[in-house]
Amino acid sequence: MLRKEHARTAPRRKQRPVECISTRIVNEGRWMSRNQLEVGMYVAELDRPWSETRFMFQGFRIDSAEVLEAVQDSCQYARVEFEKVARVSSNSTRRLVGATRGS
Repeated sequence: MLRKEHARTAPRRKQRPVECISTRIVNEGRWMSRNQLEVGMYVAELDRPWSETRFMFQGFRIDSAEVLEAVQDSCQYARVEFEKVARVSSNSTRRLVGATRGS
């Protein structure tokens, strides 16, 4: 009787799944002192009612030195919103947040 020789197969390694990185826009806001405000920032809220200010709209971008000065004269603190790009890896439980998105 002939004996069949079985070819030895190397144990299979588990292959890591291909990394997939997705990006998302994340909105973030924080309260800032009027001294920290800069041209280009988006003001979402003031520390006083909008009706007590000269601004027509609730929420606006500081687009000039004149608007910046008007905001600083109107309040002590303002809530500023930023957009950030978040990169999320499918192989990781951590999230890396990149630089602030340009205006």
